[in-house]
Amino acid sequence: MVFTVQLNESTYHGRTLSCDVAGERFADAASASAAAKAEAFDLSMQLRVAVAIRIFEDSRIYLSHIMPAPPR
Repeated sequence: MVFTVQLNESTYHGRTLSCDVAGERFADAASASAAAKAEAFDLSMQLRVAVAIRIFEDSRIYLSHIMPAPPR
Protein backbone atom coordinates (compact mmCIF):
# COMPACT_ATOMS: atom_id res chain seq x y z
CA MET A 1 0.00 0.00 0.00
CA VAL A 2 1.10 3.53 -0.76
CA PHE A 3 0.04 6.55 1.29
CA THR A 4 -0.01 10.14 0.03
CA VAL A 5 -0.83 13.46 1.70
CA GLN A 6 -2.92 16.45 0.67
CA LEU A 7 -3.08 19.70 2.66
CA ASN A 8 -5.78 22.33 2.15
CA GLU A 9 -6.23 25.82 3.53
CA SER A 10 -8.92 26.10 6.25
CA THR A 11 -11.21 23.21 5.16
CA TYR A 12 -11.10 20.06 3.07
CA HIS A 13 -12.54 22.14 0.20
CA GLY A 14 -10.13 25.06 0.60
CA ARG A 15 -7.20 25.92 -1.63
CA THR A 16 -4.78 23.00 -2.00
CA LEU A 17 -1.45 23.96 -0.50
CA SER A 18 1.75 23.05 -2.23
CA CYS A 19 4.28 21.62 0.17
CA ASP A 20 7.12 19.11 0.41
CA VAL A 21 5.01 16.22 1.69
CA ALA A 22 2.40 16.53 -1.07
CA GLY A 23 4.72 14.92 -3.63
CA GLU A 24 5.98 12.13 -1.39
CA ARG A 25 4.80 8.53 -1.22
CA PHE A 26 4.87 6.84 2.18
CA ALA A 27 5.06 3.13 2.93
CA ASP A 28 2.86 3.33 6.03
CA ALA A 29 0.14 5.51 7.52
CA ALA A 30 2.17 6.44 10.61
CA SER A 31 4.96 7.98 8.50
CA ALA A 32 2.46 9.84 6.32
CA SER A 33 0.60 11.14 9.37
CA ALA A 34 3.75 12.32 11.16
CA ALA A 35 5.02 14.15 8.07
CA ALA A 36 1.59 15.66 7.37
CA LYS A 37 1.14 16.91 10.94
CA ALA A 38 4.58 18.50 11.03
CA GLU A 39 4.04 20.24 7.68
CA ALA A 40 0.49 21.32 8.61
CA PHE A 41 1.71 22.78 11.90
CA ASP A 42 4.39 24.84 10.11
CA LEU A 43 1.92 26.04 7.47
CA SER A 44 -0.76 26.93 10.03
CA MET A 45 1.78 29.05 11.93
CA GLN A 46 2.95 30.80 8.74
CA LEU A 47 -0.49 31.37 7.22
CA ARG A 48 -2.34 31.87 10.54
CA VAL A 49 -5.22 29.65 9.31
CA ALA A 50 -6.32 26.09 9.96
CA VAL A 51 -4.86 23.43 7.65
CA ALA A 52 -6.92 20.40 6.63
CA ILE A 53 -4.98 17.15 6.28
CA ARG A 54 -6.04 14.21 4.15
CA ILE A 55 -4.07 11.00 3.92
CA PHE A 56 -4.89 8.72 1.03
CA GLU A 57 -4.31 4.99 0.78
CA ASP A 58 -3.94 4.58 -2.96
CA SER A 59 -6.97 6.65 -4.12
CA ARG A 60 -9.17 6.17 -1.02
CA ILE A 61 -9.25 8.65 1.88
CA TYR A 62 -7.65 6.82 4.80
CA LEU A 63 -7.55 9.60 7.42
CA SER A 64 -8.68 13.23 7.68
CA HIS A 65 -8.05 15.78 10.39
CA ILE A 66 -7.58 19.53 10.79
CA MET A 67 -4.63 21.35 12.33
CA PRO A 68 -6.27 24.35 14.06
CA ALA A 69 -5.15 27.90 13.43
CA PRO A 70 -2.86 29.32 16.10
CA PRO A 71 -4.45 31.63 18.67
CA ARG A 72 -4.23 35.31 17.85
